[in-house]
Amino acid sequence: MSEEPAGPAAPAAAAVPPAEAMEPVSAVDPDPAALMPPSSADPAAPSDAPPPAARRPLLRRRIVPIAALVVAVALIAGGFWGWSAATQNRYESAGSTLQSQLDTETSAAHAFDARLLAVQGLATRIHSVVDSPAFASLPIAQADALRQSLATVDALAQAPAAVAPDSSALEAADDSGYRPPWQLTGDAEQLEGATRASQQTSDGLAQATDAAKTAEDSLDAAEAAYFEGVAVTADQTLAANTLANKSRQVALENLVAEARNPMQSAARDGGFLASLTDAESQVVASQASNQAQLNDPSWAVRNEIESYARSISHGVALEFVWAPEVSGLGSNWLSGTAETYDTDGGYAIISLNYTIEDAWSEGRDARALVTHEVGHTQVYRCSTLFASPAFNRDQEMWATAWSISQGFDVPGSGIEAYGRPTDEQISVAGQCR
Repeated sequence: MSEEPAGPAAPAAAAVPPAEAMEPVSAVDPDPAALMPPSSADPAAPSDAPPPAARRPLLRRRIVPIAALVVAVALIAGGFWGWSAATQNRYESAGSTLQSQLDTETSAAHAFDARLLAVQGLATRIHSVVDSPAFASLPIAQADALRQSLATVDALAQAPAAVAPDSSALEAADDSGYRPPWQLTGDAEQLEGATRASQQTSDGLAQATDAAKTAEDSLDAAEAAYFEGVAVTADQTLAANTLANKSRQVALENLVAEARNPMQSAARDGGFLASLTDAESQVVASQASNQAQLNDPSWAVRNEIESYARSISHGVALEFVWAPEVSGLGSNWLSGTAETYDTDGGYAIISLNYTIEDAWSEGRDARALVTHEVGHTQVYRCSTLFASPAFNRDQEMWATAWSISQGFDVPGSGIEAYGRPTDEQISVAGQCR
């Protein structure tokens, strides 16, 4: 086949289906109902609504933003609630801590004030010692240390008393009604600042109290050392003046014991020091007087009488007082008394009138009376015999019986004044040797 030149393509004829495949078209107008869309109530009819799968993406796009908003609001609300709760707890804790700290500061202030009063009282007492004439007259080695320690305490004693704790921050706290967390935060910070200030005050008071206590202890030790030095000097005075009257020695011995007794420190002031130095002076004076009496020939008879009395006293210390009258009896009367003490080793003060001295060499009555007075001094040495049924602590009958048992069965023994004791009494008293 010969090829023809290509030209424009002829339109292709529409494909027509075979006649047998085509349905005949009626020339009658179509049924109007056939042209109506199928009823939606007809389940078999097709629907224009999108299937469920087509609606889900739209609902999801709407729900996600709403849920995010709800979560955000919940988070904000939860965070605000947590902030509020935390600040409320902080505020309440700050208030409780401040109250506790103020109580601590109050205790510290009371402790400081009490210590300050003690230090001031001690300083006043020691000043009465250091400023006294007696202090200046005594060459005690510990005196300088006492002065220096007192100067330290004087400086501390000038401190003012502690002021009451500042509770204004706590009093200004408002616990009524709702307050936002930022306000609670500010209030809590104020309370915490007040707590720190109170802590600093408490620490300062504690340090001041400790310093005052240290100075007080140092002054106490210096005071004790000083009075120990005073006591040593008094001991030396006693040892060098054995002829002093026993009553003078005892007075000084008692003061020396007080000077050494820590329980008596509160009584050791300037007056006490003056009493001690005066007692020491009296011991020295008594020694001088008694020594002069021993050296004076005009006192020879009195010395003989006193020596006799001491020779029968069995170690009981005796001192004597001579007077024109004793118990209202003077010339032409033999009279004496005995003032006995069972303390300090036992001692007695025997008073005799001048008539005894005059009658000493004239008979036995004067000697019998002196023996009677010495008998009074034996009641403590022979307390069991004195308390026995034979005497029942009858002082005069005991002294009379004791004088008779010494060989003086004469009126001067006490018979004339008190009657004659029984033979049993004389025998019992005679056992006191």
